[in-house]
Parts: sequence; C-alpha cells; structure tokens
Amino acid sequence: MGTFSLVPQIADQAKVPVAAAGGVMDGRGLAAALLLGAQGAQLGTRFLTAAESGAHAAYKEALLASAEDDTVVTRWFSGRPARGLRNRFIQEAERAGIEPLPFPSQNSATGPLRQEAAKQGRADYMSLWSGQAVRLLTRDTPAAQIVRDIAEKARALLGARD
Repeated sequence: MGTFSLVPQIADQAKVPVAAAGGVMDGRGLAAALLLGAQGAQLGTRFLTAAESGAHAAYKEALLASAEDDTVVTRWFSGRPARGLRNRFIQEAERAGIEPLPFPSQNSATGPLRQEAAKQGRADYMSLWSGQAVRLLTRDTPAAQIVRDIAEKARALLGARD
C-alpha cells in the first residue's frame, strides 16, 4: 500500500503523531502528507545523492540514471522485502528460480559480494535501496539546501490553500 493512501487511514485512527515515510521527495510530497493528516515526513532516498551523502559513487550514479520503473521489491540482498534498483544480481537470482534465505542469513550470505562490489565500484552487485521517485533526485545538492527547498515549497503550497 502506498504512503498517500495509507497516511489518512492511520491518521484517522492513531492517537499518536503520524510521520509519512515513502514517496516523499520534495515540498509537494511534504505538503500532501501534511494535508492527509501526517504531522511530519521522513525522507530517505532524497538524501542519498546529497553532497554530504556517504553513499558509494556507483550507487549515486545508478540512482541518478534510473527511473521509477527501475525499482523492484526484493528479498535477494537481505532476506527482508525492500525496494531497490533492479540490477544484475537481482535478475540472476530471480532467474535461478530458488528462494532467498530468511533474514539475517541472506544478508550474511550476500555481505561479501556487496563488499567486493563496492570495492570494485560495480553497482550491478550492490544493494541499491531506493524509492520510486528517483527522477526528482539532484546531483550533489547540499542537504541544507534540500531541506530549505522542501520547506519553502511546502509552505508556499500550504499557504496557498488559505
């Protein structure tokens, strides 16, 4: 279930503050989440290509070169379902026709592969966790600027409804 259909359902029932997570990449997403009943939002993928991000350069490049239909929910890296960019490892694992091990065994089993892939800069064998709104990413924007831009756009949109 997507964030923007889930948030109002939870906000209507919850007795604690609700934070929207998943699919929020800019001020429009933040404004939407707030209008749907969230008190805040958590952004993950949006900061992976920020100037201060510690993400591997190959990971950043893969994100910047991708589109929303390049993501898939997979258990092949960790054993738990997570959305990431489809790469050669996922394709080959799916083609093998076997099931991934449960967490944490799958995570342990793929650890050496992921580490070596990172050393070699080979995104095709790295876990490339990502949301679907990757086309909204920017290259090397400082995190402070990302936050300012999100806040300004959300304020403008939320103020426009008064």
